[in-house]
Amino acid sequence: MNTKNSLLSKIIRVLKKTGSFVLFLTVLVLNEGFHIKNLQAANVVIQDEVRKSQSVELLKSLSVKLDAKSFEGDANFYRYITKYLKKRNNKINAEKFTQALMNLSKDQFYDPIFILAVIKTESSFNNNAVGSAGEIGLMQIKPDTAKWICDKKNIKWKGAQALKNPEYNILIGANYFKYLMQTLKSQSLKYINAYNMGLAGMKRTPSSELKKHPYFGKVTENYLAIYSELKKIKKNIKRSNKVS
Repeated sequence: MNTKNSLLSKIIRVLKKTGSFVLFLTVLVLNEGFHIKNLQAANVVIQDEVRKSQSVELLKSLSVKLDAKSFEGDANFYRYITKYLKKRNNKINAEKFTQALMNLSKDQFYDPIFILAVIKTESSFNNNAVGSAGEIGLMQIKPDTAKWICDKKNIKWKGAQALKNPEYNILIGANYFKYLMQTLKSQSLKYINAYNMGLAGMKRTPSSELKKHPYFGKVTENYLAIYSELKKIKKNIKRSNKVS
């Protein structure tokens, strides 16, 4: 499959997933003058659609909306994430991690900032963190859960200590979240709380209590806080560019 057809297939998947019909995408891809510049632009639009789609579902129970246009069409979005990561843990290879995060988010239809919000909630970006129940790494994954999801998703299991590797940790954590999302029909109140208390624990909790659960509140609070921080980073970069 050539690059043009591959991208078209990805766009169709995104449109089906997000329920959005962006005429620009079709025009962009089918344009006779399709080049790498168009490819990059189309990927940015795909990224925007995925972010907006998850954001709407994630925040709807809080009656809060994210300013979706803040980074719309911004090809430098990954740069802001990289700078943010360097502030949180300068021992992590921010460029390598951001690339892995963006690829994972695009392939599995995640807003990358959602994954960052979970990381901030779970470990405050300490990739060597070990929890009281044996949870390891950025997304605080238990080794038995990690091995189970690796077997289920055909991911090579490298052992518990490998969960301290940032890229490996988010690969497994994101795949586990994907399992929860698919199982719980992408209802954020359920899949976020299930990540914290387990599926059985979440199902035992009355629906009226899920919204009030502190874990859900913390993840969504961090989600909004990270976006706020990224806006500041973007503003500072623009200011620096003007000065130079």
